[in-house]
Amino acid sequence: MGIMVRKARTGDLGAINDLTDLMHNYIAGLYGLEFSAEELEEEHYDEDELENTYVAEDEGDVVGYMSFSPGVDEWAGPHYELEHIMVREEYMGLGAAVKLFDTLLERARKEGVNITTGTLSRNMRALGFYEKLGFIPLSVRLLLDLQNRIPSGL
Repeated sequence: MGIMVRKARTGDLGAINDLTDLMHNYIAGLYGLEFSAEELEEEHYDEDELENTYVAEDEGDVVGYMSFSPGVDEWAGPHYELEHIMVREEYMGLGAAVKLFDTLLERARKEGVNITTGTLSRNMRALGFYEKLGFIPLSVRLLLDLQNRIPSGL
């Protein structure tokens, strides 16, 4: 396997959106939820959102992607918000996600900014990955589930 990272192109949108669906369905499953096709569609990328999106490819096939955006806040200062990083399951543990992240890390170091990200509390796979990369917990987001979306007992 020769995993390469490059800037995303319009022709990658189908693969990126398929990976986005897989990611959201995986996380939803951790909470006993199922997203509708419309809910998943709302998360899809379009051509305008590719500026800060990179893909990992193996032999010409997109096997993962990462997206981020610039930000500034009182806690992190100037930073890049790592929005999504996702690789196909058969590529997990093979370095594709680390190669994607290293692209962002190099850019952030050159610019002298921090990197922030977030995930849901049950996404142990992502939490472990971020911990290995050196991220430290900074905040907790809470939900008062008045719509009863999350099954009780979870």
